[in-house]
Amino acid sequence: MTTTIRFHQYGGPEVLIPEDELVGRPQAGQVRLRHDAIGVNFIDTAFRQGIFPMPLPGVTGVEGAGVVEEIGPGVDDVQVGDRVAYFLSPGSYAEVRLINTADLVAIPQDVTSLEAATILTKGLTAWAALNGFYKLRAGDTVLVQGASSNVGLLVARWARALGARVIGSTGSQDKLAAIRSSVDYPLLSGDATFADQIRHLAPEGVDVVYEFVGKATFSVSASSVRDGGTIATIGAASGAPEVDSAALSHRNVRVVGGPMAQHLQGRVLSATNDVFAAYRAGTFGTYKAAVYRLKDAAVAHADIAARRKFGPMVLVP
Repeated sequence: MTTTIRFHQYGGPEVLIPEDELVGRPQAGQVRLRHDAIGVNFIDTAFRQGIFPMPLPGVTGVEGAGVVEEIGPGVDDVQVGDRVAYFLSPGSYAEVRLINTADLVAIPQDVTSLEAATILTKGLTAWAALNGFYKLRAGDTVLVQGASSNVGLLVARWARALGARVIGSTGSQDKLAAIRSSVDYPLLSGDATFADQIRHLAPEGVDVVYEFVGKATFSVSASSVRDGGTIATIGAASGAPEVDSAALSHRNVRVVGGPMAQHLQGRVLSATNDVFAAYRAGTFGTYKAAVYRLKDAAVAHADIAARRKFGPMVLVP
């Protein structure tokens, strides 16, 4: 028997319950994967709360890394013993799971499963921000709203490494100190002069805004982007923003959003290679996960809700 974390009703962290499970044999096109590490992402809480409904009882989580222990009929691109990872494949909060081989990517020999589960989904989202939602160019001036968020931090660091000038915002003094070395200009989004500070740094407006906050900062994002610029809405931690589409359209400002997976179609291999290469090169800086036992998934979710942790989280069986 192995452990799976299930929820039988939508709700708070307390609905996540460890249960014993006997995982069956893989079907055609599947493998049975034993997790070494399971990435925790904000979307996991949305599944648990029913914001993104799934059949009940449900298993949340979309990211993991581990070892293939059995392959199903017709599988010839993966072997027993291979180390693999995946992203955006729901059902990861489990010691062992069945998963389609199409969802798997190989883990490089110099990357641990813990590292893969820490950086893969967040790194690919950052890659999509810089190569899909908007094609970043050296010399661009970038505003990252929510630069202390897990993905926002990677976007800021990667954009800077690619030659962009990065303005980063966050909502507290503690987080302002945490992003200081990752951006060129760290700003406090709650400051009464926040918009004025951005305009002073970029009189003509920024080329692109990466929005991870949403409602609380979007009006400043709209006033800060240059005519003909782009606002990429990737997250909305404070709620969905109110968008004056007519006013932005009049200024030829593009507002883009939606799932990051749309920007990976046909490019998953090159994107994952770029993420691992950036990690090796030190582009992501210090990016270590807080580690929780799988059975303590509810504790991890409670810490997310209370904002007790800064940085990525990983579950280990």
